[in-house]
Amino acid sequence: MPDPNLFPRFALGAVRGALADTPAVAIQGARQVGKSTLAAVVAADSKASVVTLDNPAALAVAREDPMAIIGQSAGLAVIDEAQRAPGLILPLKASIDADRRPGRFLLTGSADLLNVKGVGDSLAGRIETVELMPLSQGELERRVEPEDFVTWLAALTAASALGAEPAVGQFGALDPAAVFRGGLPEPAQRTELRARRWFTSYVARLAGHDARELAHGGYADRLRALLGQIAGRGLSELVKARVARDLDVAESTADGYLRLARDMRLMIEFPAWNRAPMKRLTRRPKVCLMDTGLAAALAGFASAKVAGVGGREYYGALVEQFVALELAKQSGWSATPFDLYHLRDLDGLEADLVVETDQNTLIAIEVKATSTPVAKHWRNLAALRRRLPERDFIGVLLHTGSFAARLHDWLHVLPITALWRHRAANLGAAQRRGGHRMESGV
Repeated sequence: MPDPNLFPRFALGAVRGALADTPAVAIQGARQVGKSTLAAVVAADSKASVVTLDNPAALAVAREDPMAIIGQSAGLAVIDEAQRAPGLILPLKASIDADRRPGRFLLTGSADLLNVKGVGDSLAGRIETVELMPLSQGELERRVEPEDFVTWLAALTAASALGAEPAVGQFGALDPAAVFRGGLPEPAQRTELRARRWFTSYVARLAGHDARELAHGGYADRLRALLGQIAGRGLSELVKARVARDLDVAESTADGYLRLARDMRLMIEFPAWNRAPMKRLTRRPKVCLMDTGLAAALAGFASAKVAGVGGREYYGALVEQFVALELAKQSGWSATPFDLYHLRDLDGLEADLVVETDQNTLIAIEVKATSTPVAKHWRNLAALRRRLPERDFIGVLLHTGSFAARLHDWLHVLPITALWRHRAANLGAAQRRGGHRMESGV
């Protein structure tokens, strides 16, 4: 039986849903995000057979006789750390083609399984991938229901009966400890000092073992330096020439390092939003490490440094990264499918994040590491709305304090904690009452 003290994982529903109609499902994510634990929960429910390729004996069998692994179970077969035996993929394809029943295979991998050297097929049409990121704040706080900020915000905006009074202190201010903690299960339960030691060991082992294995020794030597670079910039636009210069390598070589970090799920990418009628928009993506705890540790930035020289600036970048990652996690289970972007034009108009939903709603988000938001903080949001009059547009200013308000029927000023401390069930009551601009957050 799964340990009842485990954190809830809201991606569980996505895994079960995929297994219900797809022959094979892959849970992919960085090392230590909880892939094996999630797979074990699914296996326990399904009475599945489980093979982990971290076991040397099982790995030897998988490499010498893949069908001995693939054909061992009439029900669900779980293959943990499948990227260690890329030769499994072609026999897996043949097995699926001979028997298309859903829910036959559940694979986990700490690298992009289909980009590992030696994989002979994409398994297109046969496999669905579920991306598992570090724990969300709702999972860390053990919410019963998944947080779903985008769905909640859309419902809140549509509630025309909400009144004029702002709500104060209902969500609570952001605790900086949440930003420095991040969401990787093991360090999230340690002190800040002990977590930093864990992160140092984590990166050393990734660069010294996993990266060498995946890249056959080609890129591992500078992976640690690349991760440190990305960590020091928070969520920022990717300038490959700068990466190459700082690593003292050719730009084509830097591309290889970046691809390795992406395939290992250590780096997250947010594309640039680029839609007509807006012109002169940057096309460079923003990138960051997959966890703010990891980023702070690699940048050598502790909570005690926030008040020091340059501390507020880096903390602000870390808070923006924190928000982006929380939304990226929620995109895996939100009832409102959405994509995440950033936006900046060459004249200086920008939005830290842009959410585009499948209903064509555009949610532009500004993140400020201040507890006292003022009008200048949402000027870019107002300018962007004027530039896009044909779009269903929602503006959001997220800040570190507890103040919440709705302005002009399109702009929400919200605490960052509203990302996970909202309760959609209360919205209907707020609408019936009228006279309340925000529903209770906690």
